Amino acid sequence: MSQDPFKNERFLQSKLDEYHVNVPDIPLYLRKKRWERFINYLASPAKNPMEPMVSTINGIMLVKAGPVVCGTVLSVLPVLIFV
Repeated sequence: MSQDPFKNERFLQSKLDEYHVNVPDIPLYLRKKRWERFINYLASPAKNPMEPMVSTINGIMLVKAGPVVCGTVLSVLPVLIFV
C-alpha cells in the first residue's frame, strides 16, 4: 500500500493539496476525579415516572380522577368499618 493512487491524477491531486486540515491534539481518555463524577451523577437528568401515564388521554383521566376516588374511599371506609 505504499503506492499513491492520486499520483497519476493531477487534477485530483491539485484539489486535494488545496485543503490543509490542522487536527488538534485532544486526549481521548480524560480521567475525572471522583468528586466530579459524583457531581455529574447528581446533575444528570432523571426519567419522569409519570410521562408514560400522562402521554395518553386515559392516563390523564387516571391522574385527575385517581386522587378523587382515593379520597372518597378513604373518607367512606371508616364509616363502613365502625358503623
